[in-house]
Amino acid sequence: MRNDLAKAESRRMRRTVGMSLMAVATAAGLLLGGVRMLRGESPQPRQALNPAAWGSDHVGKPVPEYVTGDECLFCHRADVGPAWTKNRHQRTVREAETDSAPLAALKNELSLQPFAGEVKLLLGGKRQVRYLKPAKGYGKLELLSVAWTPGTPTQASKLLSLDQPHWDPQKFNDACAGCHATGVDSKNRTFSSLSLDCYVCHGDASLAHSKDPSLMLLAKQRRDPARMVISVCAQCHARTGHSGSTGLPFSNNFVAGDNLFRDFQVDWSPARIAALNPADRHVLENVRAVVLGGKEDVTCLTCHDVHKQSSLKHHRVAPGEICLNCHDSTGSKKVRKSYEVHSATCGY
Repeated sequence: MRNDLAKAESRRMRRTVGMSLMAVATAAGLLLGGVRMLRGESPQPRQALNPAAWGSDHVGKPVPEYVTGDECLFCHRADVGPAWTKNRHQRTVREAETDSAPLAALKNELSLQPFAGEVKLLLGGKRQVRYLKPAKGYGKLELLSVAWTPGTPTQASKLLSLDQPHWDPQKFNDACAGCHATGVDSKNRTFSSLSLDCYVCHGDASLAHSKDPSLMLLAKQRRDPARMVISVCAQCHARTGHSGSTGLPFSNNFVAGDNLFRDFQVDWSPARIAALNPADRHVLENVRAVVLGGKEDVTCLTCHDVHKQSSLKHHRVAPGEICLNCHDSTGSKKVRKSYEVHSATCGY
């Protein structure tokens, strides 16, 4: 009994000493910081993390035999299914409906009518639409040099690049497929399916997740690290980066759950990010805060609900500097700044 009491007292004393040492260290740090401020010295900056220092990747490896969206929707037909056919991720490449405005514009231009008859797919949305047709090889598309911009309240819709219209057999697979198709093989410049399937965000799913949802990446029943979440979104939305292994503007076989930044390279400098349009700047500032600053509190999914195509959640996020990309520092947050988005990567 006495031995037990003695051991307990010893443990208590070690804890007390340990806490005292921590308190002394903390006080010393605060005192040093205060001295530096009195001297007019800047506080010591926090050392940036190495974005590539964690996780694994599939760089250069074959595309996994993933579960397709059709299989996913068998179980998720009631919650995700009803809205998925209209979801922007699913419609990034879509069939060209005969009565669609972009196709009608081609048909109304006499010199472009032969091309209009070949168009099978459309790429893009409210800023610019491109025309596509299947190529001869598997998993390849040809891109028409002509583009169409939708109308606005102050400007009519119009066709662009009308001089020397032609089909480009390389452009889509070299520059667009990584963010507009699923199962992209960077080596062969091919893809497995059009638009973005469930695999793009949820990864190579285990069938066992039907009994244990926590096995599914980004499931509500789990809390994935911010760096893993941000890798999923940044594979397409960090539009200024490129693959270090291929030089293409998209990653080399990224699989959700990987560390995107083991291969994907981005210029994180304040000058580079400040020069971007507000939309791209907003994305990169958040990504940088996570992968370089180690912040865990805000990711893309904190504000955006992908399946519901809603960003209502962002009203519940505490105001910060990142808000000023879209809102003024004073006044109602219902008011958003007006700005144009231009992307050298996407060509508009």
